[in-house]
Amino acid sequence: MRAAFLIFAAALVAAPASAAVIVSVEGAGVAAPTLSGYTFVRDTLNGNINGGANLAFGNSGITGTTSSGWITSADANVYGGVGGTGKYGSVSGTATINLSTSVNYFGLWGSALDGNNAVALYNNDTLLGTWALQSVLQGSPTFSNAYFGNPFGGGNTGEAYAFFNFKSDTAFNRVQLIQNGGGGFEFDDLTVGQSIVGAAPDPATWMTMLTGFGLIGWAMRRRRAGGLAGTTAAAH
Repeated sequence: MRAAFLIFAAALVAAPASAAVIVSVEGAGVAAPTLSGYTFVRDTLNGNINGGANLAFGNSGITGTTSSGWITSADANVYGGVGGTGKYGSVSGTATINLSTSVNYFGLWGSALDGNNAVALYNNDTLLGTWALQSVLQGSPTFSNAYFGNPFGGGNTGEAYAFFNFKSDTAFNRVQLIQNGGGGFEFDDLTVGQSIVGAAPDPATWMTMLTGFGLIGWAMRRRRAGGLAGTTAAAH
């Protein structure tokens, strides 16, 4: 029984915590990530054509291939285009982008947002989560009227524009850009990243480890106490 208890405690220490993704929104008008502790590379979408996009994230060697869906490329206008120049992308359904390298950060500039725009992250076929961007923005502590209207050229004051960060404690290699229902999902500057500092265990993992260590220590103390009692009894 004592050995079985020790095995159970050790298993608690080894058990992984569930994946956690932290989503945040940059300040109004900020069109790039300002998070610390990551290296970021992006595809500005300026070289893409309509159809299945082949993305190249800077000079990192990380690429993205659209395995399903259709990305439409358009010149910057009131509905999209970081800085008011270049091109931006949009989808009217779901576009799946497979990354050549697993990452733990994804970000994008979402423009002319509506309630049907969403992002999903996968590690292979395991879904880490799906987020409706308008709901994320409205729930952000920085949310205000300053997000409404194109920040680069003005206009379209009835819709919001923002840059979204997705930080994951589990690496992922697939991104879905989703338009649920009518309309389109406009986006630009797709960004991926890797953490550059040693990641500390998340709180759930720490709690599991501490519980496991405590159980192991308790079991070992009981075993020592039992051994001492047996020795004392034998001496008498």
